[in-house]
Amino acid sequence: MKHLSAILLFSIIAILNCAGPKQDDLSGLLLLLAGGPGNSSHCGQTVANPVDAGFTLTTNTYISNANNSAFVTAMGGNNCESAALVDNDNGTVTDTANHFLWTLCTSYNSSGTISKYNYATGDCAANDPPTTDDINITLAQAEAFCNSLTFAGHSDWVLPDAIQLFSLYSPTTPFALGSFGSKKSVTKVGAWSTTQTTSSHTIVHSYGNSTQRFFTTTASTAPIASFICVAKI
Repeated sequence: MKHLSAILLFSIIAILNCAGPKQDDLSGLLLLLAGGPGNSSHCGQTVANPVDAGFTLTTNTYISNANNSAFVTAMGGNNCESAALVDNDNGTVTDTANHFLWTLCTSYNSSGTISKYNYATGDCAANDPPTTDDINITLAQAEAFCNSLTFAGHSDWVLPDAIQLFSLYSPTTPFALGSFGSKKSVTKVGAWSTTQTTSSHTIVHSYGNSTQRFFTTTASTAPIASFICVAKI
């Protein structure tokens, strides 16, 4: 029956296309109903904010290693493929498996102005070790920066959710995949996410070690992290 339905839909599309360009919108709709190109999606958090973790969360602490998997499940589960990262050598990294483009370099706060570190001579020009300015960024500042960013031919950058950031995590040193682990990026500063919980916590994803992945804080807390942005490709 599914095959007959698909044949019927595409037969209608063929007839409509013969009728002329005025039928383009309807043809596109039928393609969508048939599961065509317009039906693609990207991985990430599927449970709407605020997420019910199912266990007690404490402000400004890491979720215990024993609860990390449960928290991923609470966000809807890890629906991302294993990341296949390509360093574009321009301050961006492409994930060909999940169809994301990431900013590689983190940002810093200079007297209230948020700026992204430049990429030069094969690495981000970030401080190593990081300074106070490198983590002096609030959630609101991180979201506003990504939403207004025009970079590498994209103006559709957003702040990622915790599942998307989790796709860059590695359980072994340096605890972040590819260039995110080998260059001056998120491994030493942590990254704000858009994920929020029913206990009014916002999640910062950490790449510092093999157990402390999700840090719980409040959106109104003192600035404590940096961030990277993501665009869909």
